[in-house]
Amino acid sequence: MAHSTITSKGQVTIPAEIREALSLKKGDRLVWTATAKGLEATVERVTSPDEVFGMLREYAKPGTTREQERAAVAEAYARGDRL
Repeated sequence: MAHSTITSKGQVTIPAEIREALSLKKGDRLVWTATAKGLEATVERVTSPDEVFGMLREYAKPGTTREQERAAVAEAYARGDRL
């Protein structure tokens, strides 16, 4: 179990084991939600232009319809590919 302490400025350090397990990196955002069971954090990932450059080229081949591109992207998303 990982622990953090809230500083006098309200800041919290995310323990290294948690950052590694979630593949968190500089610029990723955490969205905090108070629930009946406690606190929930959701990660909003920041994607750099270098990461996205050309990633959809296999779906944007000449003669491919927009529907085929959307279907291919949906299939990749369902497999868990990071688009």
